[in-house]
Amino acid sequence: MLKVYCPECNKNVKYTVNKNVIKEYKGYDVNVEENIANCSECSEDIFVEELEEDNLKRLYDKYRELADIVTPEAIVSFRGKYNISQRELVAIMDWGKMTINRYENGSLPSAGHADLLKLITTNDIFLKEKVNDALDKARITMKTYNKVNESLKNNINDFYRECVITDLTHREDEYNGFRSFDIERMINLISYVADKVELYKTSLNKYLWYIDFENFKHNLRSMTGTRYMKYHYGPIVEKFKYEEIINNFNDKFYKEEVESGCQTTTKIVSKGNYNMSIFKESEIKTIDSVIEQFKGVSCSEISRLSHAEKGWLNSDSKELISYNYAEELNIEFMREEAL
Repeated sequence: MLKVYCPECNKNVKYTVNKNVIKEYKGYDVNVEENIANCSECSEDIFVEELEEDNLKRLYDKYRELADIVTPEAIVSFRGKYNISQRELVAIMDWGKMTINRYENGSLPSAGHADLLKLITTNDIFLKEKVNDALDKARITMKTYNKVNESLKNNINDFYRECVITDLTHREDEYNGFRSFDIERMINLISYVADKVELYKTSLNKYLWYIDFENFKHNLRSMTGTRYMKYHYGPIVEKFKYEEIINNFNDKFYKEEVESGCQTTTKIVSKGNYNMSIFKESEIKTIDSVIEQFKGVSCSEISRLSHAEKGWLNSDSKELISYNYAEELNIEFMREEAL
């Protein structure tokens, strides 16, 4: 055992370790065990830096947990998320230049600082307000401002994407073609179709519906796991979620507003980076057959054709359309007619 200095004995001595329990700290029942060094010669308590650091860490960790105070690791993670330095964060918070350094190294923040750290690491609106204020008062540069705001924009997009996926995900049954909703299949399918035809928002739902139902008919599962409801223009993605898919998932395609006379329509343009390896060969055959069937057909004509389908005819307005109607699709007839 290493020796440490004992002020009572005025020399380096050996020590033993006794256990003690800290029951209360700053109004919280912590019940944290601490290790106390005891001089082997005079039996007085002595200071051992390593033991005290471990004691404080256990105590502070427990206190942070009970008081809901941001941990040092959470602060580091937050800075990493926005790619900002300690210097940039204290400038945003308008604190002393070593404040964040101390908190990341284990020091406990004051009650006021603890509340502000909790807000800024969990509330995007508060962060944006603090960044705006810091820029207005020249505490941060435009580079820092743009860096944080770009990350905030990505966070908002990620949030909306998760909401869309959650809203469209259901247990597997006859209304999603016995496949849980698969966003990767959906966005790659949209990009692929948009690369092959002039795809507009008004025709998107019909392409998706026919592809999903045709795939269910031949391969016993839907293509994307999407649920569709009856609407007066034809079958559409439930709860009109196709709008949010178009607006929030732009990795594989983008929107383009096209003027036609007095009207403006939304065209979906493929980025050409779709990944068709996620589909089976039989599924790609289904996709291509639907594309071939409707290539060159107007949006209004595709809508009219969907109105002749039993799935649409036998469902009430805004009611989900069962994939059991896939067996009675007219698309097989249309393919034979085209040939």
